[in-house]
Amino acid sequence: MRKTARHRRRKRLRKQFIIFTSIVAVLVTGIVILMISIFNNPKETDPDNDTPGISHPDNGNNIEGSSPTDPAEDPTENQPDNLAPATPVVRLPIPDPYAVEGTRPVEDFGLQTSMQLNGSSIDSYSRENPINFGDSNHYTDVDGIVTFRGNNFRDTAAYGSLGPSINGDLDIAWRTSIPEVFNQINSDGQWFGLGWTGQPLIAKWKPEDRVHMNIVDSKINKEDLKEVIFGTLGAAIYFLDLDDGRPTRTRVQERWILKGSGALDPRGYPLFYVGAGDISTAGPGQNLIYSLIDTRELFNYGENDPFRRRGWQAFDGSTIVHAPTDSITYPSETNIIYQFTLNSLYDRQAGTISIAPSDMLKWRYSTTSLRESYGESMGVPNNFHPQYGFESSAVFWREYMYIASNSGHVFCINVNTFEVVWMCNTYDDTDATPVFELDYTTGRAYIYVGNSAYFSRDRETDIAHVSFFKINAITGEKIWTSEGRDCLLVGTSGGIKATAALGKNELSDLVFVPYANVVNSRGRSGGTFLVAYDKVTGQEVWSENFGGQCWSSPVDVYDDNGKGYIVFASASFTNSDGQRVGGYVHLLDGRTGERLASVEVGGHIEASPVVYDNMIVIGTRSQEVLGIRIS
Repeated sequence: MRKTARHRRRKRLRKQFIIFTSIVAVLVTGIVILMISIFNNPKETDPDNDTPGISHPDNGNNIEGSSPTDPAEDPTENQPDNLAPATPVVRLPIPDPYAVEGTRPVEDFGLQTSMQLNGSSIDSYSRENPINFGDSNHYTDVDGIVTFRGNNFRDTAAYGSLGPSINGDLDIAWRTSIPEVFNQINSDGQWFGLGWTGQPLIAKWKPEDRVHMNIVDSKINKEDLKEVIFGTLGAAIYFLDLDDGRPTRTRVQERWILKGSGALDPRGYPLFYVGAGDISTAGPGQNLIYSLIDTRELFNYGENDPFRRRGWQAFDGSTIVHAPTDSITYPSETNIIYQFTLNSLYDRQAGTISIAPSDMLKWRYSTTSLRESYGESMGVPNNFHPQYGFESSAVFWREYMYIASNSGHVFCINVNTFEVVWMCNTYDDTDATPVFELDYTTGRAYIYVGNSAYFSRDRETDIAHVSFFKINAITGEKIWTSEGRDCLLVGTSGGIKATAALGKNELSDLVFVPYANVVNSRGRSGGTFLVAYDKVTGQEVWSENFGGQCWSSPVDVYDDNGKGYIVFASASFTNSDGQRVGGYVHLLDGRTGERLASVEVGGHIEASPVVYDNMIVIGTRSQEVLGIRIS
């Protein structure tokens, strides 16, 4: 009896011990999971928050401003379904940017800045409605390419896939004439065709948006309509059908040449943003916003702005819109960075769009080298001195903007306070747009950019050494500097004018960039070399000479299996027989640089192409735009 009672007590104690240890195990596991979550997501934002500043509640989009460190944001989740999925990676947290010795704006560069808000000078600034950009795959829900190089990281000019596989052929599907000619004011020259950067945009509009647009009767009900939109040096805005190159709307005749690349609103709102590239009989240039319901001009800014540091007034950069705050932050060649709220109101059912821009902030800068060149006066063009202003397009990540300048610097700027976090010396005019890369496996972020041959060149030979850089986007330090090329200034520039193509899928270890006017053994321009660099080491993997002075940016494209190719447009040039040939559009094997196909377009190319599935669209200075099919 006593033994039985003892046995029951032991059995009860064993059961209580098992329950106790189970509870402890569950608690420990929960604490570990919680700590991992906190460690991997130090800066999470709530994607379900209401979107302030966007007036129309039924916007039909899901554009988030959440932090790219959010573990729920898988970098492969928004890839097209027909691409092979990337291998899942452990996502490490990426810190916010900060300066180190050599990248400190004031101590190392003598930076001085000033600001105005709604026309009044201010000493400091803090946005009430903070900007916070997410990963590039959260920038837009529009099917297509809506800004120069696609998104806020500027890392693609291609949408979709080439299909299961390709034969490696190129065929011209259509040609469209763009005949307008615009007289230059400061010379006897003329503007015509598509120039640098000149990348077209492509959008497949939703039916409920398209029905209200002034699209021609023969196209408005086309079920799969994909609209190509671009501005020209002849001061016209064109709208074409991607399939056949025929007009989808009546072109708009502007008052200024349109030299850079335009932008569409990432929310699918019917808004088109484009900037003037030179003065005209209408006066100095402006930055413009159009309605794409009736192609009316809704707003312009920047003309003869007394706050500018530079006499030259151009707006070549391509606009980025921060959808959650309904705002634009735009660097211009006048040396002013503008920031304002659109206050957009889009009624999709009624088919109306309006904007009422407010809270206009202006920021400008000078450095020791700029003040030594110009003093306190307006920057007068002098191509042996650094210039004020920004000709490239800006990159945005979190609350930071990365922008390359005519003065030979890359800036990292907090767009919520307009404090400059760090600066990096690129040694010469940097017109190429930076490309941004996040590496979750290492918890690091990078900028890829190169400089041009301009104010650092030898005064007697016009030769400058041009380099391509991989920059630590957190500190501004250079991770590697390429061996580069000696390049010749011909006309207005040489060196790297194009934006690099960042390899993905099977090309994810490579980055591609062209050098224009590489010096040959006789000290003359020996053509343009397209170079593939190893991302980690900066070593050349391959290079190919395409002749001419190429400013066009390469585009990386892929089939369904992730096999990568490069689309590259080369300029016209005079061959060894004294004949003018080109330009050409080439299809290359991305791993080797082998030319798989080339098609002569019969005109000089400066503009950059865009690719939608297997269709390339590119414009020439010879007053044509072409659709070229990859097969």
